Amino acid sequence: MFKSARIPSFFLIIGICWALFSNPIITLFLRHLAPVEQDSYRSLNDLIFVIIMCYVLYVKIKNQQLKLTKSEEEYRQLFESNPNPLWIYNEKLQFVKVNKAAVEKYGYSTKKFLKMTVEDINSVTDYNILKDYLNESKEEFQLSGIREHVRATGATFIVSTVSYPVLFNNQPCNLVMATDITELIEKERKLKDAYQKIKMSNEVLLQIAWSNSHELRKPLCSILSLVALLKEASDQEREEFLRLLEISSAELDHVLRINNEKVNEMEMEVA
Repeated sequence: MFKSARIPSFFLIIGICWALFSNPIITLFLRHLAPVEQDSYRSLNDLIFVIIMCYVLYVKIKNQQLKLTKSEEEYRQLFESNPNPLWIYNEKLQFVKVNKAAVEKYGYSTKKFLKMTVEDINSVTDYNILKDYLNESKEEFQLSGIREHVRATGATFIVSTVSYPVLFNNQPCNLVMATDITELIEKERKLKDAYQKIKMSNEVLLQIAWSNSHELRKPLCSILSLVALLKEASDQEREEFLRLLEISSAELDHVLRINNEKVNEMEMEVA
């Protein structure tokens, strides 16, 4: 507010000083002249004042225009050279301005863009989400969320958008910046898959460890015991021990085969 009142205040002070002191000074220094001649000098004095004030005002306005032009150019360059797609759309959802990054990313020409609406670049699956967002109040900067957008070729990609209300060409609009996060989403998906594989591998290893400590130990202990008994067994006992040894060996083979299958399945899942 102080800056906007600075120029009028300057002219007001100068005008008051000129009005209060110029006439007395002329009367003082030109008192030897006739009143008519003094009036001529006063008229000349007023003309000089007007000329000076007009020149000062011209310089001030010129400087303000140069600053405004420079500021507009800086904002235009900031908009155009931004590496992320930027666009402005009006209340009818029509594009009114797009930057070079948007043209390159989406594959539409600037002329084509300005004939489209924001609905045209959103996928069908996001239509209801877009409608809900557009119906919300947008009075300040806000994250518009994750969207699936469509290129001119029909290919889709994932973007994160932010929106801010602006006044463009004297009409209320919204400025939007879109950031392609397709690769980020894909990396996140791969990390989740890797986590699930590791989790599954850990579960398989726990099952194998439990099998080794319980299922595998039983037939193995039986085999070791039967081998020790065979050394001192009679012919009749030997036949029975061999039968039990065969059963224990089959149990051991069965447990080892199941654990081996689990390991192979785990390796295939990880691969």
